[in-house]
Amino acid sequence: MATPQPAPARPPLHPNIRAGLAGAARLVVGAEHLAPHTPKFSTPALVMLMEQASYAAVYPLLADGQTVVGYEVNVKHLAPADAGSHVTAQSTLTDVSGNKLRFAVEARLGELLLGTAEHKMAIVPQTTA
Repeated sequence: MATPQPAPARPPLHPNIRAGLAGAARLVVGAEHLAPHTPKFSTPALVMLMEQASYAAVYPLLADGQTVVGYEVNVKHLAPADAGSHVTAQSTLTDVSGNKLRFAVEARLGELLLGTAEHKMAIVPQTTA
């Protein structure tokens, strides 16, 4: 019987990964971002943009061999946006607990608040396919 091998040690988190880090992501709403039943910015596309903003907040501080994955999103899609709209998401890291990260995220079309979310991510080893 083979002896189980211990999991490889995870690289430590960068000490600057702490509450207050911020990231942003932007997109122009295209056909691929529209809901299938109405020509408006879809909730899945909103979540994607929010995840990109959260990733942008921590990406520069990840060690070689680390990445982040989302594992929970509590989103409120509050207003519509049309094709051609310029949508921006801003994410702020609010809590770090071990390798678990919690973000507060807002998406806007100019001054109009399109959505809010609490987004949770975990720092994990990067795997190759």
